[in-house]
Amino acid sequence: MSQKAVKGQNTLVQATIVKKCDRTNHKPETNKACAAGTCQHTCDPAQAQDCAHKWTVRYSASSRQREQSFGTLTEAQAFQLRLSAGKQSDGRMFVDPKAGIIKFLPLCDEFIGKMGKAGESSKAAYRSNFRNPEVTRLFQDKTVFQAAAMDDEVTTLLNETLGHYSDDYRGNIRRIITGTLDSCVRKGIIPRHTLTGIELGDRIVTAEQYEQENRGLVLVSDDTVRRLADGLTGILPDKAGRSRMRFVDGLGIAPWLQRTMGLRIREALGVRKSDFTTRTDGTRYLHLCWQASRDGRKLEPLKDRKAGEFRDVPVPDMIWDMVQELPDGPLCPGLRTPYLPYPTAAGRFDRILGRLGIEGVTTHSLRHQFATEALDADPRELANISQVLGHTSIETTLRFYIHASANAEQRIGAMMNARWTSKPALKAAA
Repeated sequence: MSQKAVKGQNTLVQATIVKKCDRTNHKPETNKACAAGTCQHTCDPAQAQDCAHKWTVRYSASSRQREQSFGTLTEAQAFQLRLSAGKQSDGRMFVDPKAGIIKFLPLCDEFIGKMGKAGESSKAAYRSNFRNPEVTRLFQDKTVFQAAAMDDEVTTLLNETLGHYSDDYRGNIRRIITGTLDSCVRKGIIPRHTLTGIELGDRIVTAEQYEQENRGLVLVSDDTVRRLADGLTGILPDKAGRSRMRFVDGLGIAPWLQRTMGLRIREALGVRKSDFTTRTDGTRYLHLCWQASRDGRKLEPLKDRKAGEFRDVPVPDMIWDMVQELPDGPLCPGLRTPYLPYPTAAGRFDRILGRLGIEGVTTHSLRHQFATEALDADPRELANISQVLGHTSIETTLRFYIHASANAEQRIGAMMNARWTSKPALKAAA
């Protein structure tokens, strides 16, 4: 086995793992011991990986080459990592003392920024997850070398401290931590890290969480959608806490686009009048290619899509007529931005529902309600409904967006009674 196969190094330390018995290094023409037959090169390269001879770590300490042998490769690699972390032994520093000043958290933010396939909204979500106080507390002032050996601490963080968070949330944090360390290995900052292979345990769910998350879908009436779109006048507190008659601005046509066509909230906020078109056969559809950025300043690719990828969504006649009455350009413009910013839209949404006394409804609920009703109307259209929603697979539609109808038991019961109209004759068991 060649030295290169198990060599780990960075720009601050040279720590190489070798098998002295490896005949790859047998050079009788230049080595006197090899020429005399007294060298340690006794194993063929293919045998060296599994032979009983020890693994040796060669490193430099106080400008002098040192060696230390171990019975297993794992032990040798762990020692190699400790060398890279700037540890001291017998008063000698194995690496440059400056190695310890590289902070881990800024490297994580840099890693998120360089995620090639993640859009700006996804990066914002990653950063939001990673700013969790428990994550910051664990890695505060930690160097990348210290983080590289924190497998126990990170396992506890993901499966105990943050155990009540969703698998996606914890998975995002794990991806950022291990991805940052992998990047450091590729750059030569550290030779390796011990966090590869950390598994997420089952989510810790309290009874309150379970009941909250498994509540049935709260259906929104058409009148409520109208109020979300048009706004609402009511008695609300001002900044000084005094009750006054105030008008809460609505979201424009966006709630109707979500409720009747299943759009995501930022897709609805980014729609322009020119996106609605008619085919030669008279079919009316929305050519959906972009969504509004969170700040409303620009358009960006759809969720999980590259720039230019699109989906065409059928348009109900009612929505078509609404659109024709609106001016050209963005259908939901902001006060100072081309598109209504998501925080502004979400704030209006919550205030109107709060004024109406409606709980359990989010900006995503209208899309969920559309999907549920569409499937309820014809379950055979699952694949087409998934395509209209913009999902990459029908499994996503089934898992997250389809809810049982309020009268599901009665409808299924009626179907069963219609099928089994007569009672079969039963023979007595022998």
